[in-house]
Amino acid sequence: MKKLTALLLCLILCLSCVAAMASCDKTPDQPTDTTVDNATDAPTEAPTEESTEAPTEEPTEAPTEDGDATEAPTGDGDETNDPNAEYDPETHVVISSAEDLMAFNKAVNEDMDYFDDMTIVFTADIDMSGYEWVPLDGNALFGVTFEGNGHTISNLKFVDHDPEQGTPASEMGSGFVGVAVADMTFQNLTIDTATVTAYERAVGCFVGVQTNGYIWFENCYVKNFTADGWMDYGNQDRENGGHPISFRLAGFVGHNMAGQLGFLNCHVENIKLSGFHNMAGFVGYGSVTLDEFAFEECSVKNAEFTFSYCLSDAYTVDMPRKFVSVFFNHAQWIDKVQATVDMGNTYEGVSYYDWTDNNAEYTPADFTSWSDEEANAPA
Repeated sequence: MKKLTALLLCLILCLSCVAAMASCDKTPDQPTDTTVDNATDAPTEAPTEESTEAPTEEPTEAPTEDGDATEAPTGDGDETNDPNAEYDPETHVVISSAEDLMAFNKAVNEDMDYFDDMTIVFTADIDMSGYEWVPLDGNALFGVTFEGNGHTISNLKFVDHDPEQGTPASEMGSGFVGVAVADMTFQNLTIDTATVTAYERAVGCFVGVQTNGYIWFENCYVKNFTADGWMDYGNQDRENGGHPISFRLAGFVGHNMAGQLGFLNCHVENIKLSGFHNMAGFVGYGSVTLDEFAFEECSVKNAEFTFSYCLSDAYTVDMPRKFVSVFFNHAQWIDKVQATVDMGNTYEGVSYYDWTDNNAEYTPADFTSWSDEEANAPA
């Protein structure tokens, strides 16, 4: 009996052990399955949706937005439409209207502002109808560049103004700039339809008188320019109703008193000048430094010059036709027309009229200045 009881106890103990082992095996399986499922699904899906897709979309779109940003400055410029936007006001004056140009004139001539080494840039064609232009004072324009950008100043009416007392007549000039006293540049600019009634002054559509410096002209035009030198042959003063006769008149520079000039691809077309003498297409009277080498690819077309020098006691009819030329009058009165043509410049339709001889008409073919031999001949 004792053996049977012991056997039953052993059996019960064995069953208890089996049940306990089964329970132990079952408990760890639950968390293992849960952990594996959660750990596998979560990390796998997160990188796919957030890490993988986000970097792909953001870096790809960012350069596109940066590309748009590259276009933004253009858009900003288009949005403002401000001609001043691209120019530094410390170095540029922008002219986009007649009002701008007149304000610049006032700043130079009345306010006495200085624009040394600045660029006066034109951003539009300027119609000066209804305005009167007092020639600019070159003392405020040292080293200035007039950048036309291919634009035109039209209907420009120059008006005379009394010079400072004591100014020599030879230094009085009328033009866009009255008297240039230092380096100056004009480029890509046209003056079309300009008029002036000049008294005792030298006249040039761009510059009246140059007293110093180097003036460079490139891609500039003078069209339809009329200068009336007040052919008052009684030579009365203003108080008595008359005016001295103007002399040294030209399309670009009236009197190159000193300094140097250079012209590249510049043209004169349809001009009418009248006065005492010293008239030409480009420079009325040149200093000793001016010669044919100053002109390249330039032209004079349809120019009329009416002179009257023979009314002066200092000039007689036995010295005819010595003071008018096509491109410029040389300081020694040497004829430089052919020499200038040989440099690649051209002219056509140029006529000279002698007011003292019933407006007798001459052409460059029969109207020349001294030859080198004549100029250098002993007196």
